[in-house]
Amino acid sequence: MSNEAPVTVHSRVNRGLAISCWVLTAALGASIALSSESRGAVAALILVAWLAYAIHMLLWAPSMRVGGEGVQVRNPFRSVDVPWEALIHVSTKLSLTLHTPGRRWPVWCAPQAGALLARRAARRQRDDRDPESPLDVGVPVGDLRGTESGDAAALVRERWAAHGTDGDAEAATVTVAVRWPRIGLLVLGPLLASVVPLLV
Repeated sequence: MSNEAPVTVHSRVNRGLAISCWVLTAALGASIALSSESRGAVAALILVAWLAYAIHMLLWAPSMRVGGEGVQVRNPFRSVDVPWEALIHVSTKLSLTLHTPGRRWPVWCAPQAGALLARRAARRQRDDRDPESPLDVGVPVGDLRGTESGDAAALVRERWAAHGTDGDAEAATVTVAVRWPRIGLLVLGPLLASVVPLLV
């Protein structure tokens, strides 16, 4: 079993996108609030707060923690704890995905790179000894080192191999928790924006 310290993974791309979305949302909200009467301003402020929360939940907060016991996936609407014993396969199509018997668990914080980022990552991996692009020799886009899905997949596979793959995957327990408070807040925002201004 590996004694390495746990590693937490976030999406750099998604977090950069989150910051851009927050800036745009704040600017839009300020513009609407300043050009509206009081009820419109209240509705705009509520919607801005709701959008800021949605951006946090969907882009900033998702993470994956790889530790001694397995992988903890924190997606927007649910969290999943996958012990090493339950893991049977790791894939990277569209995003890093952990496979357990009969189920698969996508990891929001490790999306597959787009074509431009994939080509850049492939160029960085070429050297004088092996001038061929990894993409030309059949390396899947999602497995390219230097991309979010590729680096995350490599981390999971290395820790999984260090732990050992012995055990009964069918008998291992994968813990899933639905994040109901987050879902409730996401649903509540537009409702508040439509009702609260009527009370002002």
